[in-house]
Amino acid sequence: MKTIDDIDKQIVNYLMENGRDRVTYIADALGLNRVTVAQRIERLVKTGVIRRFTVKLNYESLGLDVLAFVFISFKKTDGTTQEELAKMISEMEGVEEVHIIAGEFDIIARVRARNLRELGEKVVNKIRSYEGVENTFSHLVFQTIKE
Repeated sequence: MKTIDDIDKQIVNYLMENGRDRVTYIADALGLNRVTVAQRIERLVKTGVIRRFTVKLNYESLGLDVLAFVFISFKKTDGTTQEELAKMISEMEGVEEVHIIAGEFDIIARVRARNLRELGEKVVNKIRSYEGVENTFSHLVFQTIKE
């Protein structure tokens, strides 16, 4: 895959903050030609640098006030692989991200909930009930500085 240059990086950084802006606005903000910006965005999408355009939500306005990172220890069983467990967790409502990691724990999940009770239900009644889950450890987020 071709590496991206400084102009591509400027466009990507702009899109990360203002993904809905028109090409004309992006070009004006970056001091570039509109056609150049459009062609570069198209190339960045085709080459997979930009996988999709998405929305950043205000979770508090949606009533999802609690964010936690849940660390999960995997215990090998005959029925479930680590990847299958991670996939099952990723399909739960409120789970934003799931990663297989190295270190003391095997999987980390980013989980949102309306309140601590709901978070507890997701961790205790759902995640811990999956075959292959040996242990969980949850870290609550007090404040997000950058996403």
